[in-house]
Parts: sequence; structure tokens; C-alpha cells
Amino acid sequence: MNNLSDMMWIELRKAIRSRMPLWTALGTLFMPLGVALLILLAKNPELSRRLGLISAKANLVAYSATDWSAYMVMFAEVVSAGGFFFFVLAVSWVFGREFVDGTLKDMLAVPVPRLSILLAKFIVVTAWSAVLAVLILTFGVLMGALIRLPGGSGEVILHGLTVGAVTIGLAIATVLPFALFASLGRGYMLPMTMAVLALVTANFMMVLGWAEYFPWAVPLLYSQGDSPLGSASYWIVGITCLAGMMGTYWWWKYADQNR
Repeated sequence: MNNLSDMMWIELRKAIRSRMPLWTALGTLFMPLGVALLILLAKNPELSRRLGLISAKANLVAYSATDWSAYMVMFAEVVSAGGFFFFVLAVSWVFGREFVDGTLKDMLAVPVPRLSILLAKFIVVTAWSAVLAVLILTFGVLMGALIRLPGGSGEVILHGLTVGAVTIGLAIATVLPFALFASLGRGYMLPMTMAVLALVTANFMMVLGWAEYFPWAVPLLYSQGDSPLGSASYWIVGITCLAGMMGTYWWWKYADQNR
């Protein structure tokens, strides 16, 4: 247990000193801010008209988010994709930086079980993502209040926050396997590339009607709430998460770490 707590403290210090949590936190705030800005532009036709193409996008967003209920649904959809990329960035940095900085062999040489090292990294990534999730949801509610959407009862907002929280939880679970891609690619590029591929494939699966069986499409489906997901979808997300973590452990334990 001491090994795990020590490694968690080391990983946490690495993240804080790099200021990456700060930059990702600032980046996530642009999601609710952007949605609120588009709604405000749609409510001010004269200002919106001056901005040309932005006007059409703003009108589309405002049409989709006419009240708090619709706003929270759309906000959860945005988070399922936008938040996903920031979570992948956190995973990519925590696991990929050891290869980019050339510190992996030094880390593996210390008398600490590799399982403790990896668990510490996964715990830090999960905590990092959870903090980002709290910021996103809090700022989203604040933006909704500032633009004065109608129908903002406590029950509606609480339900929207619950849907958003579960959506983020599913997204975090589907992000942890990207630690394996960061390890295989020995850096940041492969996990980010695979993240783009996962979202593109998720949209393709939705067109085919198979999205509920594709783990990276499940968060978006849940956020929309059009039809309840079956238990198989949640099992697929859980198994994908565990398989990715186990694959990462296997790679760190048995792969040839020659650099």
C-alpha cells in the first residue's frame, strides 16, 4: 500500500508541476462557454447577422436548446465527445510522457512493483478526469443560468446533471484503454489518433444501428436518452475498460523496454 500511495503522490506532483491539469481545465470550460455563446448570438439576430456563417450555427444550436431540459441534453452530448478528447489527453500525457522524456527505464528500475506504478497512473488519470467533469458540469449550469433559459426547475437541472455525470463516467471508462495505445506508440500521437478513429467509427456505428454494441458510442447514446440502453452496453464498456487496463499491464510487464 505504501508503494501505491508513494507512486500516486509522485504522479500527482508530475501532473501539477507540468500545469497540464490547469490547461485541460481551461480547455474544458470552452465547451459550455461555446454553447452559451451560440445561444446568445441566436437571441440577438443583429449581432448574429454580422458574424455570417456563425449565425446559421447559432440558430441551429438555439433551436435545439429552447429550454433547460433540451439544453442539458445537448450539453451532455457535447461533453460525451469534447470531454472524451480531454480525458484522452490526460491519459496520453500520464502514460506517454515516460517515453517522450526517456524516464521509463529509470522508473522500471526502482524497487516498486509495476502493478503499483500502473495503478497509481490509472488512479491519477481517473481523478484528473473526474475534476474536469465537475468543472464542466458546474460551468455548464452557470452558463445556462446566465443566458436565462426557461424551465429551470431544480428537478430538471438535477436530472440533467445526473445524465451528464453518468455520461462522463462512461466516457472515462472508455478512455482508460487508451493507456495501452500510449504505451504501444511510446508517446502521445497514437492514442490521440485512435481517439479520432474511435469517434468516427462511433458515428458510423450509429448510422448502421449497432452503436449500443460499440463501447465508444455508448456515452453519446446515453446522453441522448432516446431509447434506454440494455445491460449489454454497460457490460461492453466495463469489459473494454478492464481489457485495456490489463493489456497495459501486460505490455509494461513483458514488452522489451529498450528505450
